[in-house]
Amino acid sequence: MSVTNVRAAIERFLAYDKPQVLCIRGAWGTGKTYTWDEVLKKTAADKKIKAKKYAKASLFGLNSIKELKREIFQSAIDIDQIGKPFDIENVTSVVDNLKSWSKWALNKASFVHEDAMTAAIEVAALFAREQLILIDDLERKGEDLRSVDVLGYISQLRDDRSSKVVLLLNDEELEDQPEFTSYLEKVVDVYLRFEPTCEEIAGIAIQETDKVSVLVRQDAIALGITNVRIIRKIHALVKDLVPFIDEYAEIVTVNAAAVITLLGWSHFQPKTAPPLDYLKRVHTYSPKQDDVDFDMKWRDLLLKYRYTHTSEFDLVLLKGIENGYFDKAAIEKHAAELDRAEEKNKAEQEVRAIWDEMHYSFTKPAQGILDKFFECYMRNIEFMTLGDMAIFERLFRELGDDRSEQLVDRYIAANKTKPGAFDFERLERFGDVLTGPVKEKIAVAEAEQAPKLNPDEVLIALGTRGYEEELYDVAAKLPVSEFVRILKSYEGSKLSDIISGLRQYLNTGGLDPRIHTIMDKAGLALRQIAEESPINKRRAMRLGLIQRLDAKDAKAAGTATNQEQAGEQA
Repeated sequence: MSVTNVRAAIERFLAYDKPQVLCIRGAWGTGKTYTWDEVLKKTAADKKIKAKKYAKASLFGLNSIKELKREIFQSAIDIDQIGKPFDIENVTSVVDNLKSWSKWALNKASFVHEDAMTAAIEVAALFAREQLILIDDLERKGEDLRSVDVLGYISQLRDDRSSKVVLLLNDEELEDQPEFTSYLEKVVDVYLRFEPTCEEIAGIAIQETDKVSVLVRQDAIALGITNVRIIRKIHALVKDLVPFIDEYAEIVTVNAAAVITLLGWSHFQPKTAPPLDYLKRVHTYSPKQDDVDFDMKWRDLLLKYRYTHTSEFDLVLLKGIENGYFDKAAIEKHAAELDRAEEKNKAEQEVRAIWDEMHYSFTKPAQGILDKFFECYMRNIEFMTLGDMAIFERLFRELGDDRSEQLVDRYIAANKTKPGAFDFERLERFGDVLTGPVKEKIAVAEAEQAPKLNPDEVLIALGTRGYEEELYDVAAKLPVSEFVRILKSYEGSKLSDIISGLRQYLNTGGLDPRIHTIMDKAGLALRQIAEESPINKRRAMRLGLIQRLDAKDAKAAGTATNQEQAGEQA
């Protein structure tokens, strides 16, 4: 049922002068509560609600009907207060009423087994009449509270207390769904299935009309995201990023918003969106059949969304999504690429158009399409990545075009001075494997690049350029003895910089495996240094890297012990 139809049904329910139970069912995050609140405020302003008081109770974590009664009692306000700012007098009124009911309850023998406040709420619940009550989060109730007990109390509120009750729920998450469903039909008078369109959900999530908001709303609709909360999280992330990139061409913001919307969806809602691991390795124009199931499910959507592959800058954005904030230094590393965004975007559009011409025709000959690819590739080589080269080389080779070798040679010539341009190990980690001859050419080109930093320079650079992944490769491969040597070779500010570089990752989750290796080796080096003298032990132990390694060793030992015990029991 669309939002318009649901709103109309809610208005009819609120205006009806008889006690009823309304159930609004729908998936998590689709905007049920928001829609209810909006219609409620409007209907209350128009003075069309047939009830004396309104109460809103969440079942989240509640384990008894008594706790539910307390929530209802404490949240009850007069109907004319709906939509108005918080008023302390409402709280004072609740407290005064509670004191009065407590005195009354303590004088009644039937309540002597209860404490004063609990007894007061029980009495107040008995006398409450003609209320409008919203009950939310049934699927998140405590373990000791049964859904059928909640339905039983809802029925009592309607039949014995002349109240109108609204139940909002995502019944797909209920553990006792079969039993609940059998009782639901007996209790509910008006049943609504809340299934808004992607456009309606995006409209609920983002109502602002500025450029960034419009971009995220359009991207969310294009991907078919159906969760208001997820869209709002993505929107907030894009707004946080914009100050870092607004000096660049507008297309940078457009592309970044699209990437964050897709990767954010996958991060926040992994059961519904394309898996992140798949997005990291996918190239939507590649003929490889390594991900047949995922390709069948997601490739058409990604093509329509114009997402061809995950770039280095996209991975920086992903790290920001995972951390909850964006690293300005990491973004500035891609400043040159961002500055050329308009030209790069035109090149990407040209390539996509040729791919579309190739894929969406069974009559056009290969030669003409390959000619277009070759000319476009050669002309736009500065925007081509190693992954692009690998895709084109494979295409030309498999279609029997000898120009495949020229594509490799052109890429090497254009990237001789570009750090990381020949990192085929990273490329292969994401699933693109080069042929032996191509790999040999790339390895030679990498070896001929400008001399790399020596070990000392690498550890010093970690403190100021720790976002550069080529540093991880070198530092992770250094032996522990080199860490010991370097740590003892420097003093003062130089040593402080090295230590800062090694410690900067201590409190960060989801790290690259190479960073874990670097910290492991730094911890082992510090252990050796600590054994040299009491003062060095004090110096080394204050850095936290030894403690991290000790905790890791203890965890590994515990796991091994548990496995041994399990083996003995088996």
